[in-house]
Amino acid sequence: MARVQPADFQTKTQVVFTELKQRIVEGSLQPGARLLLKAVAEEFRCSEIPVREAFRSLEARGFVELIPHSGAYVTKLRVDEILDYTQIRTLLEPEANFLAGPLVDKAAVKQLKSINAEMADRRKIKTATRYSELNRAFHRTILAFCPNEKLISIIEDVWDRGERGSQVFKRGLEFVSEATAQHEEMIRLIIARDFEGLRELSRRHAEFNLEAIRTLISEEKDQTTD
Repeated sequence: MARVQPADFQTKTQVVFTELKQRIVEGSLQPGARLLLKAVAEEFRCSEIPVREAFRSLEARGFVELIPHSGAYVTKLRVDEILDYTQIRTLLEPEANFLAGPLVDKAAVKQLKSINAEMADRRKIKTATRYSELNRAFHRTILAFCPNEKLISIIEDVWDRGERGSQVFKRGLEFVSEATAQHEEMIRLIIARDFEGLRELSRRHAEFNLEAIRTLISEEKDQTTD
């Protein structure tokens, strides 16, 4: 049985953290941008306490730097770190999926099919951020059944820290088509109870995403040097 998932309710700290993280990931908050405690509190109509806590959480995950008596500043995109964190997921997630596979139930399979169908429908996906959210929801649906909670905690933390690499989903139809096809095959392997196959495909899927991020970063470097 999957672990009990948290309720939809979010504290003010979680709301502020989630919204600011999304703005940083999608690029509407650029590296070096200053986040003022009072201004953010006013925007979210809350006291400064939950905003301060959100800033600390963002700092812990590498999204901002807190400078005493000045405020929070969006950190520079650390390309090497994103690659490192993605590579760690490449090593850990296949094993977690292997452990989770035998426990995934019919309701979860139905949910996986629904998420992947939406991911494959370009009419519904307007931004790279939305695709990233669905991609993470897909993988979380499987990982929720992994009995090793510490392993999942590590994967979640690594995913958070490397999330700025989600702009890889801007790469277009070819990338999306291949990624969702691999998701579909993962679902098939779960239904067929081929968990060794699931582990191997999970490894190839993770490496596919890692290589896509490497390629995207290389392309962006080339553009800046032209």
